[in-house]
Amino acid sequence: MEILIINLPKSQDRRIFQEQQFLKFGLQPTFLQAVSIDQITDEQFNEEAFGWQRPLKKVELACFLSHKTAWQRVLDKNQPVLILEDDAVVVSDIAKLLKDIQFQTYSLQPDLINLEVRSRKKIVGKKPAYYLSDSGYKLLELFQERTGTGGYVLFPTGARKLLEKVNHVAAATADAFIFSTYSLNSYQVEPAALIQEDQMIVYGLADKENFESTIGRSEHFKPEFSSINEKCKFKKRRLAGQIAMAIRYLQVMGKAEKRLINLDQEKFIQD
Repeated sequence: MEILIINLPKSQDRRIFQEQQFLKFGLQPTFLQAVSIDQITDEQFNEEAFGWQRPLKKVELACFLSHKTAWQRVLDKNQPVLILEDDAVVVSDIAKLLKDIQFQTYSLQPDLINLEVRSRKKIVGKKPAYYLSDSGYKLLELFQERTGTGGYVLFPTGARKLLEKVNHVAAATADAFIFSTYSLNSYQVEPAALIQEDQMIVYGLADKENFESTIGRSEHFKPEFSSINEKCKFKKRRLAGQIAMAIRYLQVMGKAEKRLINLDQEKFIQD
């Protein structure tokens, strides 16, 4: 399975980190040049950054466009691909896990398998949907995710659904766009097989951060609006999004639960 890492050319420290990380596991990743904010014209920004539940930051639009490019690559290759952001930290048995995903999940017909955990509860199936026999991981149905595009395996069927959605739905943060696509047949790996570097402290894997964010995390972002009318327009969109999530939960609540995803510290390489 191809390992595709989204990376800005200026972030050489992250590229070196990823090359060294995967060298330990005998794997050779490929790098996809991320869209930079300098490539986004004011005209494009004004056209694409104001159709979601709040105005996007330019760096968020760049991140979305980078993932979109990765989705097209999956569709063109017609093979599942592990898509990573360049601050992803993976488990030491990632090679075995990817092999299991590639050769043991045909019966599930997955569109997307999320590897990441990020300090927030997810709505997942109460019971595992599948046990990966060689690596020992399990797959849970993933019904609702709020944050997490650090690492996911995308299948051609999933890439097609996302790219079709791009044609009629406005750009959003990459995670919001992906995980509001309820037509995706999505799963979550447990224990989690990936965290982003800024989460290592939270999970007891490091005592300091090594990288500054180049993606622009949006957990605490407070948007500014040009007028009351604009603010009301975005609030209506956000309300519609919240209603859609509530409906989604009502649809699956009989077979789902909202909880944190387990993580096994021993599976992660620590310096």
